[in-house]
Amino acid sequence: MTRTAAFFDFDRTLIAADSQREEALSLVRNHRPSLLYPFRLLKVVAAEPFYKKNIIDHDRYNRLYLTSYKGVPLARLRAHAKHLYQTRLKPLLFQEMLALMDAHRNQGHLIIVVSATSSHLIEPFIEDCAPDAWVATPIESNGNGICTGRPDGNVCVGREKERAMERIAKSLHINLASSHAYSDHHADLEFLEAVGHPTVVNPTSVLSEIANERGWQVKRVP
Repeated sequence: MTRTAAFFDFDRTLIAADSQREEALSLVRNHRPSLLYPFRLLKVVAAEPFYKKNIIDHDRYNRLYLTSYKGVPLARLRAHAKHLYQTRLKPLLFQEMLALMDAHRNQGHLIIVVSATSSHLIEPFIEDCAPDAWVATPIESNGNGICTGRPDGNVCVGREKERAMERIAKSLHINLASSHAYSDHHADLEFLEAVGHPTVVNPTSVLSEIANERGWQVKRVP
């Protein structure tokens, strides 16, 4: 027997924010986890206009952001993420999307969160909302728990995100053809194509155009 699932992206889909950007702003203003952190972050700031123009892809941009963690204890990032979620991110969750998540649950659908965002930033939301499964980008740390500035594996974006969905579907006996997926960004095209019922949420202009061409549902949430 197979089951139906609803797969959700996180940033700009379940929440009206880029969680990594919110983390960076909070760390610079209030916490400064290392002396070099602000300088490493400057590379990310310099790359952002190129990312927004699709000159730098999502994978490369995320890897660049992860370099800002180099030398920072992972436990410190996790503690800060819990504080950030309660004080900043949780109030920015789209209530309409949380209600949609509950509606899927009431239909007996499994709830899966799949995000390119760093795992430690997603963990407080996972504890709060308890999806049936989740995948994000794992952060590499050394034997002393210090971040290396690299992902522990691949960034969960593009084809890698689709592969994560396929692994979960196999493990939980999910029928992708009957399942749903929600995302805002054109970097998640493979993620949306993997299911029978894709919906774009507050989409980028590129994704909006693709959705219109393919007749996908477009959802606008305030």
